Amino acid sequence: MRRKEVDRVKAQAKELLHRIDVMERCAGWSRYTSNGNESTSKPHPDDTFGSGQYTASVKRASMDLSKSLVELRR
Repeated sequence: MRRKEVDRVKAQAKELLHRIDVMERCAGWSRYTSNGNESTSKPHPDDTFGSGQYTASVKRASMDLSKSLVELRR
């Protein structure tokens, strides 16, 4: 396992989390409250995300991360 591979996986994981955050915000989901307490925020009533550019972006980032993890395991 090389440092470069580990750094690539970390960067791709960060990118995936960022794209998920963008997708949630664009769908109207928010984990932010006025008092800053996440435990009191309520989930969005719709449990699914429709198709679209943000969902596709998350799927692509997930696939890239999966490929990098496979290379890391070798």
